[in-house]
Amino acid sequence: MDGHQHDSDDLILLRITTQRDGSITKRRRVPASGPTAGARGPPRPGTARPRTEVIHAYLSHRHEIARNGASGRPASREDDLLSQPIGDAMRFLVLGPLGVVDGNTDLTPTAPKVREVLALLLLRHNRLVPTSTIIDELWPENPPASAMQTLQTYIYKIRKSLTRGGYGNDLLITKPQGYIITFPPENLDLHLFEQLTTKGSRALEAGDPGAAAAALTEALALWRGPALADIRRGELLSANVTALEESRLRALELRIDADLQLGRHRDVIRELKELVTAHRLHEGFHTRLMLALYRSGRRSEALEVYHALRRLLVDELGVEPSLEARRLQRSLLSCDPALDFVPRPSPPAPSPSPQAPLPMTPAQLPPDVAVGVDSAVRDRALRHLTGTTKTCTAARIVTISGMPGAGKTALAVHIAHRVRSFFPHGQFFVALNGATPHPADPADVLHGFLRAAHIPDEQIPPTLDERSKLFRTWTASRAVLVVLDEADAIPHIQALLPSSARCAAILTARSGLHGLPGAETIDLDLPSVDAGVTLLKKIVGRELTDAELQDAKIIIRLCGRLPLAIRIAGARLAATRGWTFRKLAQRLARPEGRLDELRFGDLDVRARFDVSYQRLNERERSALRLLSLLDGAEFTVHSVARMLGTDADQIDPVLARLVENHFLQAVVQPLSGEIRYTFHELIRLYAREQLEAELRNVGA
Repeated sequence: MDGHQHDSDDLILLRITTQRDGSITKRRRVPASGPTAGARGPPRPGTARPRTEVIHAYLSHRHEIARNGASGRPASREDDLLSQPIGDAMRFLVLGPLGVVDGNTDLTPTAPKVREVLALLLLRHNRLVPTSTIIDELWPENPPASAMQTLQTYIYKIRKSLTRGGYGNDLLITKPQGYIITFPPENLDLHLFEQLTTKGSRALEAGDPGAAAAALTEALALWRGPALADIRRGELLSANVTALEESRLRALELRIDADLQLGRHRDVIRELKELVTAHRLHEGFHTRLMLALYRSGRRSEALEVYHALRRLLVDELGVEPSLEARRLQRSLLSCDPALDFVPRPSPPAPSPSPQAPLPMTPAQLPPDVAVGVDSAVRDRALRHLTGTTKTCTAARIVTISGMPGAGKTALAVHIAHRVRSFFPHGQFFVALNGATPHPADPADVLHGFLRAAHIPDEQIPPTLDERSKLFRTWTASRAVLVVLDEADAIPHIQALLPSSARCAAILTARSGLHGLPGAETIDLDLPSVDAGVTLLKKIVGRELTDAELQDAKIIIRLCGRLPLAIRIAGARLAATRGWTFRKLAQRLARPEGRLDELRFGDLDVRARFDVSYQRLNERERSALRLLSLLDGAEFTVHSVARMLGTDADQIDPVLARLVENHFLQAVVQPLSGEIRYTFHELIRLYAREQLEAELRNVGA
């Protein structure tokens, strides 16, 4: 302690109680080594000692130390707290939705402004955040007269939340000028991300791309979505979030550089294409895509990437590409040998060691998200995936189908997280994009699975059939979970499935997946209004939603109870300062602009409908457009035939295809057996838009 060594007998435990009148009462001091010191028993392994009960000899010996000439500044309360762990399970999360978790306990506050204050404190952990800074963040223009009192209320609520984990008063310290939240840096996901990114960057500079790729992949896996995605941000938090996003993109660039140095150019092409689409003006992603395509024998595509980048920069910014991009283009034109991949010499094999780390288990599941699904549906899938029968000899399979935006992927990922402990040898996830014009190649998917299973590239066979056999062999003695998202119309889908009865698979598709023996099929229905409100609360916050509950229900109905639309509405409310539920409900009430309102960032209801619309043939599209003109909630094949001037037998298969692709819903009348068709309201609005666009094209 400041250079002085004290015996354990000199350490004193002191309980201090503040009375209501402001006076301080000291309870009797107890020697740390005295007979009562261990009366409550030693702390459990892996848990921290409650700091509210312990103030070390620092309090009783401070004057003695000063009197003896101790050098250096006196240790502060923050130093004392930082020297004591707060428990291995306590984690603060900012790389995604805000989170405070203690083991399996979620301690995250729900009130929006309380969350905003906590986010600001976490980003400046172990540093003083002035009161004025917090007030400027919460009320940037006209702080109310009660701003200080209101802020104190928010601080109280944060302490109350943390106190549920036994830490509140110790972590959040009040100072005359502001507040400090104190904890070991390794309990914050951002600190771990920065450490791993630095480790990866140094490894890359040292010529070890393998170690760099491993560290950077681990760093990027800490991100659970956009930083503080569910926080209303003022000027300061917005600047911090922008800086965090820049750090993420830089780590992504470094990891791709490491992959390119390792000869993984084919593996990064799809990821880079997604990145250049999301970050249209980011030249670094474009040049890396050019290099990856060139090394994969696709020089013409690499040059087209450059030309597309140049057109974009000239049209939007009036500038030419950077010198680096222009040099790369010239090298592509001349087939410069310097661009070719040169395998690095393999490092000498390390001597076997009993302490050598085991290969990482594949853990590819995306972050879990809230789902607005009936618990009975979820539990049915859970029972099927985790149940065991003596006669079961094949992998257990669950298929989930439903209309675009119904939450198929979210449910699949949520179920996968619930059962992952049953599959300790790996969890694989891939988006097959089967409903898009560019579906994934099953052979490429298996190549990725086998690499994740640590099969060396030289041992991976070239054909789909051989790769499928190798994957089945690898899974035969393991318990593995495979999640295949958007598996519509994917050929050879069974080649991607594991073989062992200890394994399982979850598949999603817009239309039903048939021909999979023994599969549990879930046709996803839309949630009730109350379930939709529950989903909205998880996004916006319980207190804010309960305060405008009736308007929240109106929003759910205007979203057609579609989970994707509800998520977008919640994200807009959480991100747009000053917007009330009533204001959003009023904007959604206009049918002609509703689909425009249901778009936020990468989430877009109309875009989801577009994908299914493109799968229809021209006759089916034409019928869908005209059906949007029908009055009434329901119609039959005969009413459609009369409107289109055709026979019912000819229109029947068209309606069946529209039902299969979830553009229509079919209900069989219990008595007559007649089939009645109906639109989801958002689908009707979409079909009407397509009709109006077609009429404009004809008129032009």
